[in-house]
Amino acid sequence: MGLDDLINKPGNSDSRFNFPEFDFHKLKYIVLLPILIAILYWNFGINDAGERTVIQYPTGKLLVKFTPGIYFKAFGTTEIYKDVITFDFDKDNAATPSSLNITGISVRYQDGGTGKVFGKARFALPDNEEQMIRLHKDFRSNDAVAYKLIKTLSEESMNLTAGLMTSEESYAEKRGIFTQWAEEQIASGKFFTELKSVVEEQKDTKERVIRNVPVIKYGADGQPLHHSSDFKNYGIKVSGFQITDWDFEQKTLDQISRKREATMGIITAKADAERARQEALTAEEQGKKNVMVDKYAKEQEKVQAVVDAEKEKEVAVTKAMQGVLVAEQGKLEAEQKRLAAVAYKEEQILRGEGDGEYKRLVMSADGALATKLDAWKAVHLRYAEAIEKQKWVPDIQMGSSANPTGSAATDLIEMLKAQTAKELKLDMTVKGN
Repeated sequence: MGLDDLINKPGNSDSRFNFPEFDFHKLKYIVLLPILIAILYWNFGINDAGERTVIQYPTGKLLVKFTPGIYFKAFGTTEIYKDVITFDFDKDNAATPSSLNITGISVRYQDGGTGKVFGKARFALPDNEEQMIRLHKDFRSNDAVAYKLIKTLSEESMNLTAGLMTSEESYAEKRGIFTQWAEEQIASGKFFTELKSVVEEQKDTKERVIRNVPVIKYGADGQPLHHSSDFKNYGIKVSGFQITDWDFEQKTLDQISRKREATMGIITAKADAERARQEALTAEEQGKKNVMVDKYAKEQEKVQAVVDAEKEKEVAVTKAMQGVLVAEQGKLEAEQKRLAAVAYKEEQILRGEGDGEYKRLVMSADGALATKLDAWKAVHLRYAEAIEKQKWVPDIQMGSSANPTGSAATDLIEMLKAQTAKELKLDMTVKGN
């Protein structure tokens, strides 16, 4: 009995093994799929945004993938680096993950005091492929670059900066300079330094002591001289640097506190003395001011009195001149009135003479007929009024007369006519032709 007899085949009812029928084509795909996945995995990769990948091919060639996306690695090895490495040495833990995270950098100052510096820094890796490959060859990983290069160089630069000043200077007036010098040494290289003799006076003994302290060495252009910079060699740039706080040992803080109290006492005493001096000067100046105010007030009164006197004088002169002018005007008016009276008198005289002459001439011309007529008219009007009241007819007539002679009234009228004609010098006779 052979193997074929043991396998269940269609039409073979004598088979001892009842195996189901198996599709060898499916088995082929099942075996090839993992192999294909493995081939893809070992030949392709994806570079994420914010990272760069260094690819080493089996031939030994190195290539850097800077841009996000798929790359071909051809069974080579890869190492991923961050585009920016963050060094967080602050007091509080960072809100986002950092490449480096420690609590402060310990430093020692020029006077021997110790302390810690807190802050944050960001370092951008090179964009140049040659520099990136050299960095990869020297450090082999992102963590090695962070801890062996960035952390070490930052700590060294911080301590070199602290050695250029005392604890008190770092605490007070040189905080901004500390940040500037530390960043400059990290980015451009450590400063060249030289010793300088400084004479200091001991506060307790008042003894003068000469002490050699390191200071920055400057070139002919006035710029600080730097040692070779590892960051410049590798193309690493400081993209952000800040120091947020300083911690000092207790002895330093006590010393600074005592000195501050003494300084504040001196400042207070000086301020009190200056205030007293200023108050004295103020009082003196106030007195001078009051004197000058009084003086100028008197001067002003004097000037005002002079002005008032001048004004009164001018007013008096003006009034006198006005009186003179009024008198002159009155005199002129009186003279005018006199002349007017004389003229009026002469006018009246002339008018009277003229009227008299006129009347004389009129009377000589017509015998003053109009006047005589007016007079005659007036007289006879009066006569008429009197005669009107007379009774021309007697109320009682006794007897008769054959030859009446008229009444007495008629006779009176006739007599008056004759008299009037005589007075008027009128010729009452009837002249013949």
